[in-house]
Amino acid sequence: MRRSCYLVPNVTRILSGRHLSWQAQSSVIVERPPQCQPPLDPLLAKYQQMRETLRTERSVYSDFELAAESKREDIIKERKQKFPPKSKYDLPEYFSSADEKALLDPTQNDDYLPLKPQQTSHQDTSSVHLIKPYSSVFLIVKTEEGWTFPHKVVDKEASLEEAAVAAVAGHPSNKDLTVRVTSGLPISVHTNKYSKRYQQHTELTGVKTFFMKSKLDGGNFTGDSFRWCTKDELGDFISKDVLKCVEPCLK
Repeated sequence: MRRSCYLVPNVTRILSGRHLSWQAQSSVIVERPPQCQPPLDPLLAKYQQMRETLRTERSVYSDFELAAESKREDIIKERKQKFPPKSKYDLPEYFSSADEKALLDPTQNDDYLPLKPQQTSHQDTSSVHLIKPYSSVFLIVKTEEGWTFPHKVVDKEASLEEAAVAAVAGHPSNKDLTVRVTSGLPISVHTNKYSKRYQQHTELTGVKTFFMKSKLDGGNFTGDSFRWCTKDELGDFISKDVLKCVEPCLK
């Protein structure tokens, strides 16, 4: 059986001793991996600087290239002093590709290089890549029952992967977010058994939630019915039993 074609044709018809069926739904854990390396501690930063100096000394750069390398370091240092990040999550672009092009062009005037870097902030939710860039973050959505992971009831003869993708694509807050499911089989299963009264009302024993792991391909949600949380922050929104169940998805 192919992992990417894991169908659940009979899950919604698994009969218990009371001849009630379980409802199956697929829940997707959407992860955006870390976007950059955390700042180095002073000792490692000094060691890295020594290696860069040694690399430059042993290189076959021309005098012009060596001067450009030195000037690049001076520009970055000057900009960091004048425009320091407001927090560890701010990511100013101290030296852009346009700066690099201008620096290596001998016909450009020194005044061409901009004096102030483009400012970006972790509070800018238009780009998911700027949110807590040093950590993995996971998507949760707000429902009537509270905060949870995107989920959808598995249609008859549909696969868990198809339901997971549909849970994200069909969410009302989805602007242009797309995901890539990385687990052909569910990572874990959470069982929620209904009360006897609710079983009589729905003719269902309960719901079984199959958790699928995925990676962010691009895009983002919009509005206030979603959040990107680190692993530690999930405990403030998601119930403990669900968190314990999805622990393998968060590693």
